[in-house]
Amino acid sequence: MNVLLMLIGVLIVYLAIKLVFRYNWNKGLGVALEFEKKHVVNGETVNVVEVISNEKRLPLPCVNLKFQVDRELEFPETDTNSSVSDLTYRNDVFSFLANQRITRRIPVKCNHRGVFKISGVQLTFAGPFMNEINVLKVGSTCEITVYPKTVDSKRFSFIRSRISGEAERKKYMLEDPFVFRGIRDYTSNDSLKNVNWKATARTGNLCVNEYNESVSRNVCILLNLEDDGMLTYDSVNEEAISLAASVAEEFIRQGINVSLISNACDVDTKEAVGIREGAGVGHLGSINTVLARMDLKLEKEEFAALINRTFIENVSVQSSDNSVYVVISASRRKKLQQTMQKFEKKYGQVIWIVPYMTGGEYSLDYCGIRPEGWEVK
Repeated sequence: MNVLLMLIGVLIVYLAIKLVFRYNWNKGLGVALEFEKKHVVNGETVNVVEVISNEKRLPLPCVNLKFQVDRELEFPETDTNSSVSDLTYRNDVFSFLANQRITRRIPVKCNHRGVFKISGVQLTFAGPFMNEINVLKVGSTCEITVYPKTVDSKRFSFIRSRISGEAERKKYMLEDPFVFRGIRDYTSNDSLKNVNWKATARTGNLCVNEYNESVSRNVCILLNLEDDGMLTYDSVNEEAISLAASVAEEFIRQGINVSLISNACDVDTKEAVGIREGAGVGHLGSINTVLARMDLKLEKEEFAALINRTFIENVSVQSSDNSVYVVISASRRKKLQQTMQKFEKKYGQVIWIVPYMTGGEYSLDYCGIRPEGWEVK
């Protein structure tokens, strides 16, 4: 009889504990996930911050935090809490005392340009006796923007020099002879009409007058990411995006205004991206954000049609002597080349950078534009 009563007592205690935990485990339980930085550059490592709080007197022996992220976000190889298939699935285990908050920082390497979100966040509790499943779905998500990595500066130096040379040529065309800035020594690029003969006679060295620019110089990046009707390599398009980021960074640092027009679409709006001319660190961040948000899987407008509609056939857009136009396009279709020939006739010299796979070629056979090849290994 005593044994029976003891068993009944144990059963009552077991059921009471089980019911108390079942109906109270998720009360006062909070979770917050975020990246330590809102944006990083492709290849950098950032921490995912997990904050879980148990704001009640009831301890929780084992709570699992589960979420999923894109597989391009890579957790350390020594990490055993992640499994990778179509996505990376994360499962972290926590044990709480009463009224306790736990914060963890988990490093993750960003291996691709883009916008990545943490989703499917949920807490699971197996009960005090580890024999049931209780689930709490958490609606909050967070995201990180991964900027494209800039290209190797040594390889980029020749293209940088050509763009800079064209920008300098525009500068001399834009100098205002009525806004005097000072006197400096003569260089081989100076015009003899700017020689200050009085200063030359006084110093014994050839000196020239220097004037302020009447209009700010601009670099306009025309980024074409359309398929070329043949085998398309993602690495070529990604390198083209990195080239655009490098051009923008180089000339914004020089104080030159930079704008961007592309036929690639934003991952959320599904519309072609573009950004007006501007300068400064904030503007560079805006350009990198636009480049990061490009979804190459979305359908793109034919680039020749975009150039025609935006520039050549648009009577409201006038030719501008103060802009250097940099085309970045692996596609070299005949129609596109002919369109860019018309564009160059209206707007002046065009610098065309052609990313191409090793063993390929980058000639432009249907227009007079001199291309700059960029080998993608």
